[in-house]
Amino acid sequence: MDQKRELTKYLLLQNFKELMLKYSFKKITIQMIADGAGVIRSTFYNYFKDKYELLEYCVEDEIMSSAYELLDIDMELEAIKMIFVRLEKDKVFIKKAFEITGQNSFRGILSKAIGTMFYKMIKKHGLNISSDVNFLTEENIVAYYSLGLVSAIELWLLEHDKVCASEMFETYIYLMSNSVLDLMDYGINI
Repeated sequence: MDQKRELTKYLLLQNFKELMLKYSFKKITIQMIADGAGVIRSTFYNYFKDKYELLEYCVEDEIMSSAYELLDIDMELEAIKMIFVRLEKDKVFIKKAFEITGQNSFRGILSKAIGTMFYKMIKKHGLNISSDVNFLTEENIVAYYSLGLVSAIELWLLEHDKVCASEMFETYIYLMSNSVLDLMDYGINI
Protein backbone atom coordinates (compact mmCIF):
# COMPACT_ATOMS: atom_id res chain seq x y z
CA MET A 1 0.00 0.00 0.00
CA ASP A 2 2.83 2.45 0.82
CA GLN A 3 4.39 1.79 -2.57
CA LYS A 4 1.12 2.69 -4.30
CA ARG A 5 0.80 5.88 -2.21
CA GLU A 6 4.33 6.92 -3.09
CA LEU A 7 3.72 6.21 -6.77
CA THR A 8 0.54 8.29 -6.78
CA LYS A 9 2.31 11.15 -5.02
CA TYR A 10 5.15 10.92 -7.52
CA LEU A 11 2.74 10.95 -10.49
CA LEU A 12 0.90 13.99 -9.11
CA LEU A 13 4.18 15.82 -8.64
CA GLN A 14 5.59 14.92 -12.06
CA ASN A 15 2.39 15.91 -13.85
CA PHE A 16 2.28 19.19 -11.94
CA LYS A 17 5.83 19.95 -13.06
CA GLU A 18 4.95 19.14 -16.68
CA LEU A 19 1.90 21.40 -16.50
CA MET A 20 4.05 24.21 -15.09
CA LEU A 21 6.16 24.09 -18.24
CA LYS A 22 3.05 24.61 -20.41
CA TYR A 23 0.79 26.88 -18.35
CA SER A 24 1.04 29.60 -15.75
CA PHE A 25 0.56 28.41 -12.19
CA LYS A 26 -2.74 30.31 -11.94
CA LYS A 27 -4.20 28.41 -14.90
CA ILE A 28 -3.33 24.96 -13.54
CA THR A 29 -6.28 23.32 -11.82
CA ILE A 30 -6.43 20.39 -9.43
CA GLN A 31 -8.45 18.56 -12.09
CA MET A 32 -5.63 19.02 -14.63
CA ILE A 33 -3.07 17.68 -12.15
CA ALA A 34 -5.23 14.68 -11.25
CA ASP A 35 -6.11 13.87 -14.87
CA GLY A 36 -2.47 13.86 -15.94
CA ALA A 37 -1.57 11.60 -13.03
CA GLY A 38 -4.36 9.18 -13.96
CA VAL A 39 -6.35 9.64 -10.75
CA ILE A 40 -9.66 11.25 -9.86
CA ARG A 41 -9.76 14.76 -8.46
CA SER A 42 -10.64 13.66 -4.93
CA THR A 43 -7.50 11.48 -4.85
CA PHE A 44 -5.39 14.64 -5.12
CA TYR A 45 -6.87 15.80 -1.80
CA ASN A 46 -5.74 12.58 -0.10
CA TYR A 47 -2.19 13.88 -0.58
CA PHE A 48 -2.32 17.67 -0.76
CA LYS A 49 -4.78 20.33 0.37
CA ASP A 50 -4.05 22.53 -2.68
CA LYS A 51 -1.48 23.16 -5.39
CA TYR A 52 0.56 25.39 -3.07
CA GLU A 53 1.09 22.45 -0.74
CA LEU A 54 2.12 20.39 -3.76
CA LEU A 55 4.64 23.11 -4.64
CA GLU A 56 6.00 23.00 -1.07
CA TYR A 57 6.30 19.23 -1.35
CA CYS A 58 8.18 19.66 -4.62
CA VAL A 59 10.72 21.96 -2.93
CA GLU A 60 11.15 19.62 0.02
CA ASP A 61 11.28 16.38 -1.97
CA GLU A 62 13.21 17.42 -5.05
CA ILE A 63 15.53 20.15 -3.71
CA MET A 64 15.93 20.00 0.05
CA SER A 65 15.77 16.29 0.98
CA SER A 66 19.28 15.56 -0.30
CA ALA A 67 20.62 18.67 1.40
CA TYR A 68 19.12 17.55 4.73
CA GLU A 69 20.72 14.12 4.34
CA LEU A 70 24.12 15.75 3.83
CA LEU A 71 23.59 17.92 6.92
CA ASP A 72 22.95 14.78 8.96
CA ILE A 73 26.47 13.56 8.14
CA ASP A 74 28.20 16.92 8.79
CA MET A 75 28.57 17.92 5.14
CA GLU A 76 27.19 21.47 5.36
CA LEU A 77 29.02 22.91 2.34
CA GLU A 78 28.02 19.93 0.25
CA ALA A 79 24.40 20.46 1.36
CA ILE A 80 24.46 24.00 0.01
CA LYS A 81 26.11 22.81 -3.19
CA MET A 82 23.45 20.12 -3.55
CA ILE A 83 20.77 22.82 -3.61
CA PHE A 84 22.48 24.45 -6.59
CA VAL A 85 22.87 21.08 -8.33
CA ARG A 86 19.21 20.15 -7.81
CA LEU A 87 18.04 23.55 -9.03
CA GLU A 88 20.23 23.36 -12.12
CA LYS A 89 18.84 19.92 -12.95
CA ASP A 90 15.32 21.35 -13.03
CA LYS A 91 16.06 24.95 -13.96
CA VAL A 92 13.31 25.36 -16.58
CA PHE A 93 10.70 24.37 -13.99
CA ILE A 94 12.35 26.52 -11.29
CA LYS A 95 12.37 29.57 -13.56
CA LYS A 96 8.63 29.11 -14.11
CA ALA A 97 8.12 28.60 -10.39
CA PHE A 98 9.74 31.98 -9.64
CA GLU A 99 6.82 33.51 -11.57
CA ILE A 100 4.52 32.47 -8.70
CA THR A 101 4.20 35.60 -6.61
CA GLY A 102 2.03 36.81 -3.78
CA GLN A 103 1.37 35.36 -0.36
CA ASN A 104 2.38 31.80 -1.35
CA SER A 105 5.19 32.74 -3.72
CA PHE A 106 7.79 30.23 -4.80
CA ARG A 107 10.43 32.61 -3.45
CA GLY A 108 8.75 32.47 -0.03
CA ILE A 109 8.41 28.69 -0.09
CA LEU A 110 12.06 28.26 -1.08
CA SER A 111 13.20 30.80 1.55
CA LYS A 112 11.31 28.90 4.25
CA ALA A 113 12.87 25.58 3.21
CA ILE A 114 16.39 27.02 3.06
CA GLY A 115 15.74 28.73 6.39
CA THR A 116 14.96 25.31 7.87
CA MET A 117 18.34 24.12 6.61
CA PHE A 118 20.13 27.04 8.26
CA TYR A 119 18.21 26.44 11.52
CA LYS A 120 19.39 22.82 11.45
CA MET A 121 22.98 23.99 11.00
CA ILE A 122 22.72 26.45 13.88
CA LYS A 123 21.08 23.90 16.19
CA LYS A 124 23.84 21.44 15.41
CA HIS A 125 26.83 23.78 15.69
CA GLY A 126 25.62 26.79 17.67
CA LEU A 127 26.46 30.42 16.95
CA ASN A 128 29.75 32.22 17.46
CA ILE A 129 28.59 35.79 18.00
CA SER A 130 29.08 38.50 20.58
CA SER A 131 26.34 38.36 23.20
CA ASP A 132 26.02 42.17 23.28
CA VAL A 133 24.66 42.39 19.72
CA ASN A 134 20.89 42.16 20.28
CA PHE A 135 19.94 42.15 16.61
CA LEU A 136 21.90 38.98 15.88
CA THR A 137 19.21 36.58 16.96
CA GLU A 138 18.95 33.10 15.51
CA GLU A 139 15.81 34.16 13.62
CA ASN A 140 17.45 37.25 12.08
CA ILE A 141 20.57 35.35 11.06
CA VAL A 142 18.50 32.62 9.41
CA ALA A 143 16.36 35.22 7.61
CA TYR A 144 19.44 37.11 6.37
CA TYR A 145 21.20 34.04 4.99
CA SER A 146 18.13 32.29 3.58
CA LEU A 147 16.93 35.44 1.78
CA GLY A 148 20.48 36.03 0.53
CA LEU A 149 20.77 32.52 -0.86
CA VAL A 150 17.35 32.67 -2.50
CA SER A 151 18.22 36.04 -4.05
CA ALA A 152 21.46 34.57 -5.41
CA ILE A 153 19.54 31.59 -6.82
CA GLU A 154 16.92 33.81 -8.43
CA LEU A 155 19.54 36.10 -9.96
CA TRP A 156 21.49 33.08 -11.20
CA LEU A 157 18.58 31.28 -12.83
CA LEU A 158 16.75 34.30 -14.21
CA GLU A 159 19.71 36.41 -15.31
CA HIS A 160 22.81 34.20 -15.62
CA ASP A 161 21.59 30.66 -16.22
CA LYS A 162 24.59 29.80 -18.41
CA VAL A 163 26.70 29.68 -15.25
CA CYS A 164 26.92 26.09 -14.00
CA ALA A 165 25.87 25.00 -10.50
CA SER A 166 29.45 24.38 -9.34
CA GLU A 167 30.57 27.84 -10.39
CA MET A 168 27.53 29.44 -8.79
CA PHE A 169 28.17 27.53 -5.56
CA GLU A 170 31.81 28.72 -5.50
CA THR A 171 30.65 32.29 -6.16
CA TYR A 172 28.09 32.10 -3.36
CA ILE A 173 30.64 30.72 -0.88
CA TYR A 174 33.11 33.45 -1.89
CA LEU A 175 30.50 36.15 -1.32
CA MET A 176 29.48 34.66 2.02
CA SER A 177 33.12 34.50 3.12
CA ASN A 178 33.84 38.16 2.32
CA SER A 179 32.04 41.33 3.31
CA VAL A 180 31.12 43.92 0.73
CA LEU A 181 33.95 46.04 2.17
CA ASP A 182 36.41 43.22 1.41
CA LEU A 183 35.24 43.27 -2.20
CA MET A 184 35.64 47.04 -2.70
CA ASP A 185 38.61 48.56 -4.43
CA TYR A 186 39.36 51.70 -2.46
CA GLY A 187 42.17 52.58 -4.89
CA ILE A 188 44.70 52.48 -2.08
CA ASN A 189 47.72 50.23 -2.36
CA ILE A 190 49.06 49.20 0.97
